[in-house]
Amino acid sequence: MLLSFIPVLATLTLVCASPVSVQIEKVSILGDYNAASGVEKFLGLKYGTSTRFRRAAPQSYSKAGFINATAHGPACPQIKGLNSLAVDYGIYGTSEDCTLLDIYRPHSVPKRELLPVMVWLHGGALTQGAAWYYPGAGIVEESSKINLPVITVIMNYRLSAWGFLGGNEAAANGALNLGLYDQKLALEWVQKNIQNFGGNKSKVTVFGQSSGAMSIAYHMLSVNTKLFQGAILESGTTTSVPALKTEKYQGNYEALVSIVGCNTRPNTFECLRTVDRDVLINATNVMFGQSALYGSRPWGVAIDGDIIPGSPSVLTAQGKIAKVPFITGNVMDEGTIFVKPQTVETDAELLAFLEKDYLNRNASFFQNSTSVALLKLLYPKIPALGSPFDTGSATFWGSQFKRAAAIYGDIHFQWARRNFLNVAVSKGINSWSYIFNQFTPTSAEWQGVFHTGEIPYVFMKFSPADGELHTLSKQMLAYWVSFAYNRDPAYKSNPTWEKYSKGLKNLEFTAAKTSMQRDDFRAHGINFIGTIADQFLESSK
Repeated sequence: MLLSFIPVLATLTLVCASPVSVQIEKVSILGDYNAASGVEKFLGLKYGTSTRFRRAAPQSYSKAGFINATAHGPACPQIKGLNSLAVDYGIYGTSEDCTLLDIYRPHSVPKRELLPVMVWLHGGALTQGAAWYYPGAGIVEESSKINLPVITVIMNYRLSAWGFLGGNEAAANGALNLGLYDQKLALEWVQKNIQNFGGNKSKVTVFGQSSGAMSIAYHMLSVNTKLFQGAILESGTTTSVPALKTEKYQGNYEALVSIVGCNTRPNTFECLRTVDRDVLINATNVMFGQSALYGSRPWGVAIDGDIIPGSPSVLTAQGKIAKVPFITGNVMDEGTIFVKPQTVETDAELLAFLEKDYLNRNASFFQNSTSVALLKLLYPKIPALGSPFDTGSATFWGSQFKRAAAIYGDIHFQWARRNFLNVAVSKGINSWSYIFNQFTPTSAEWQGVFHTGEIPYVFMKFSPADGELHTLSKQMLAYWVSFAYNRDPAYKSNPTWEKYSKGLKNLEFTAAKTSMQRDDFRAHGINFIGTIADQFLESSK
């Protein structure tokens, strides 16, 4: 995902840093204290030991020792090309043994009162991202200023083929969804160890964006909800991108095996486990480059009967969502950055783009001429009605770019959000919804209020010099940390945020005015998407 704000976030000053320490069992952990921000950091802590295509083992602290946790650890191996950061060659490098996390806490942690914990799961299409992208010091510093101090945990988890290899051989060797199992292991680590840092294991809120939010939603369909008591889902739910049957990934598995030269070996899986790391990295980059960007992904979440016990769309429809209070929301222009690489000028190119997005899912929708005609009718070729919204007759990247972006955003995000919320309301689960609708001046006009656009506001990127953007950032974070404390986002000086059950409303975030709005935009189109959703999600069943 686009992460243009991250270099600013990641450039943290170490002025006035001094050592602090925490004890876990027999191990002393040395961190840093920044007097200017009042934040202590413990970086690069291993929560597990991971080897290729095996589930990570819990990290042991049984032997006396010392851990220097004053520098970020490496990222997990991943594809390049979604943004300009080139993670694989970043300042912290990459390692296959990458199951680690960073902890940020206030310096003045109360001795008798354990603090709520917020655990971040990054996005990046399950192919890119790292803990060091998202320094949590700004969250901790601001939470202390408003007298709601929290501890923030940011985790790595395995990505790309390392974390989400599919296919029959991966299933037979217990190698499906390793990235999700990493997340679970990190949450188990928090339950076991966060009290040593002053955190309350009974007040853990998981929050994440895009594939991180989707991951949280998947965990809400399993027993893993015992590991957290609240959730904040930014741009992603259980049906944003379907989990597939493992055989749907078989062609991708065989392609990877062939590219790295394992196709002539009697045991292709064991060959993949031992092939040179750089060879495997290059192969994953080749495969991703050949796939439909953000569409026909080579790797992804698979139904394994365990951490993904069944089709997420079916489980959601059956109401099998854990009774965990949650916030979920979207940005206004979710689809723009996903469509931008495409040329969309004609109806044929529009349908080709959408069908390619569902290539691995064999969606029967595209064989139904009546449904296709109705979709085009409800999302007409009128630029003023397309995304980015409220940009008039501008067409940007082709005459049907905005039309495609509106459809893509509504299928993957807006309908998925409403569907998840409606099920939660029917089950009496406390839930709140938002729409982030603030254009950031550093964004390109064609992006609009784009996917990932809210993240710098949550992570307190903006300074007082940014005026109303800084004010909006403070407002958003006050809601987030209030939810971590009270399982309700209400904050004394903020506008009232009603539960979704009270009138099906969103809290719309803008710098000019944050207020409750009816969640009924593009109702006919999004309702129609709901009637055909099974056709898009069918191959996950």
